[in-house]
Amino acid sequence: MPCYECENGKWKFGETGKCQYETKSECETANKDYYAEETYDDYPQAATTNAKRAIKYKEENGSSCGTVVGWTRARQIANREKLTRRTIARVASFKRHQQHKDVPYDEGCGGIMWDAWGGTEMIEWAIKKLEKIDKKSNEFKNEEEFEISETTKKTLKNKMEEHNENVKDLDVEWNPKVTVAKLEKVYKRGVGAYYTNPESVRESVTSPEQWAIARVNSFLFAMRNGKYRSGKHDTDLLPKNHPMKNTEKKENNMAKKKKYYGDEEHDFHFHFTEEMMAELHQKGELEVMVKQEDKEMVIKFTYGEEEKKEEIIIEEEIKDEFEVFFNEIINKHKK
Repeated sequence: MPCYECENGKWKFGETGKCQYETKSECETANKDYYAEETYDDYPQAATTNAKRAIKYKEENGSSCGTVVGWTRARQIANREKLTRRTIARVASFKRHQQHKDVPYDEGCGGIMWDAWGGTEMIEWAIKKLEKIDKKSNEFKNEEEFEISETTKKTLKNKMEEHNENVKDLDVEWNPKVTVAKLEKVYKRGVGAYYTNPESVRESVTSPEQWAIARVNSFLFAMRNGKYRSGKHDTDLLPKNHPMKNTEKKENNMAKKKKYYGDEEHDFHFHFTEEMMAELHQKGELEVMVKQEDKEMVIKFTYGEEEKKEEIIIEEEIKDEFEVFFNEIINKHKK
């Protein structure tokens, strides 16, 4: 998603960005994270030829095929622009459309869009390139081996100082202050997650460093507010008494013995104790926490008269329908 020139002479970042930059240099500087990410342009010349052929047909004959993203990709390949790992992954995933690749341009969208994405040569290159990139990125699997740059260390130190200053008078049950060492650990996990769980990375994120900093900011938010903006992470690094940390009450509900397990047919098998059933019947609800490795979730079970009444009504309706059906069969038999 590089910088493009607008019709009014200004520049924008990405095909759908705002035309707000006076020069290309200004656009690139404002989006330096994108340009700092490693990029690749060693794809086959045949891929460029395929993309140019599709673009030429669209310009000369018109076509309603494809999306803005698809034709943006075609222009990138036709101009031999450098592609990020994420863009290469999207090209590789286009292989799922290969069953339509032989459809003539004037008979459907399959052939023209296949060529717009660089054709068979581009798809095959992307798949092999992605494997090569990811093999290299496996170095990040062990977060302790990842070295943080001095610039990033300064950034984390500044975030720590600013955060600790802001929470010094915060009246909460947990210690809201953080250390640089703790933020570095969160940061390393963010870099690792960028490579090992790319599906979770937002579209606007263009580098592992950017994703890691976002994770740090999310963690600091939870330290201040007692909750996360969205999904939980790094809960093992939260201080004692933090609301998102396992509470003693929820741990008691799990009991000292493991009351659930997975098997080949079920994700979880939860076993209710007599105490749990008694609480569910008396209070009408029961909260339990399920933990597996580093993941956890709280499940709320409810029980009440309304559910029982609804079950009775449904049961009666089924009986009535069956009786009608049975009587129709008897009457036909008598006739």
